[in-house]
Amino acid sequence: MTAIDTGRGTTHWQVQRWDAEQTEWVQRRSGLLTPQAADFHGLGVEPYGTSEILGNLVTNAGWTRLMNLLTNQGSTQPLDATHVRVGVGNGSTAEAYTDTDLAAASGSANRWFQPVGGAGVLGTRTLTFTATFGPSDANFAWNEFGIDATSGTATAGNTVGALLFNRKAGIAQGTKANTQTWSATAVLTFS
Repeated sequence: MTAIDTGRGTTHWQVQRWDAEQTEWVQRRSGLLTPQAADFHGLGVEPYGTSEILGNLVTNAGWTRLMNLLTNQGSTQPLDATHVRVGVGNGSTAEAYTDTDLAAASGSANRWFQPVGGAGVLGTRTLTFTATFGPSDANFAWNEFGIDATSGTATAGNTVGALLFNRKAGIAQGTKANTQTWSATAVLTFS
């Protein structure tokens, strides 16, 4: 039997949720208007709910970016904390290799891309990014995730950046309220 070498990338997504009371307490205690997930953890405030989703589809553009980075092709922007965002949307269309954006309709009522907090954490065959969505961000049903890369410094917004790296649909995380803080962590694993 001949061995077949394969390579794949998958993502372990984790969503942590803090309610209005927890958010207000951390805001008062930290003095921060929009505390990050690390601030909640640093103050010992555990999320009221955590869910995990396994899987994603690395888009054609995502694989091309990886190959360009591996072979030093052109002036390819690295996937670093300065240029990466986590996006969530209420779209329900299944993911495809040809995806270039989330499936959600345009506008802040349907989709939101949030810059990742701090540096991406690099491990053995893994890369981790976390974005925190404060009370005024992404208040809709979370049905899809994606990671995008911007050509300039990442800022929050409702349009995809220069590249949609990966996407996961059908996640059914519920609806985020405008009094809550949710974080989305993506651990990308390559094998």
